[in-house]
Amino acid sequence: MMITGTDHYYSTDPKNLPASGYTFEGITGYLYPDKFANTVPLHHWFNPTLGDNFYTIDEPNLPSTNGYEYKGIVGYIYQTASRGIVPLLRFCHENGDHFYTTDPRGELMSRFRYVLERVEGYLFPEPVDGTIPLFRWVKGPLG
Repeated sequence: MMITGTDHYYSTDPKNLPASGYTFEGITGYLYPDKFANTVPLHHWFNPTLGDNFYTIDEPNLPSTNGYEYKGIVGYIYQTASRGIVPLLRFCHENGDHFYTTDPRGELMSRFRYVLERVEGYLFPEPVDGTIPLFRWVKGPLG
C-alpha cells in the first residue's frame, strides 16, 4: 500500500490535534457528546504505520487493516436515517487515508481518487440543542 502522508483527523475539541502539520478544514456536522436516545458511539482508531485516523460505529471490531490502536469515543451519532439528520459518508483512498463528509457529492473526492465505502451513520448538518461540532483537519497533499 502506497503511503503519501495524507490524513484526515476529526475531533469535537478544536484544540485536540494529534501533531503539527494539520490544516483546519471546517465542521463536518454535529453530534452528541454523550449517549442520547437511539444513538451509537462513533469510535476513533489510529494506525501509526499508515498515519491513518479511522472512525466507525462498528464495535468492537477493529478496522479491516491490522495495526490500528483504539483512541476512544468521539461522540454519538445515529445508526439509521430519520428526519433532520444527514448521512456521514466514509471514503477511502488507495494510500489508506479515510475521509468523512456529509456532502452527497463527496466534496469531489473522486477527483482525488477516494472511493465511497459506506454510510458510517447519521448526524446533524446544523447545531441542535445538546450537540457539539465535529471538526475536521487534513495533513499532507490530497491525491
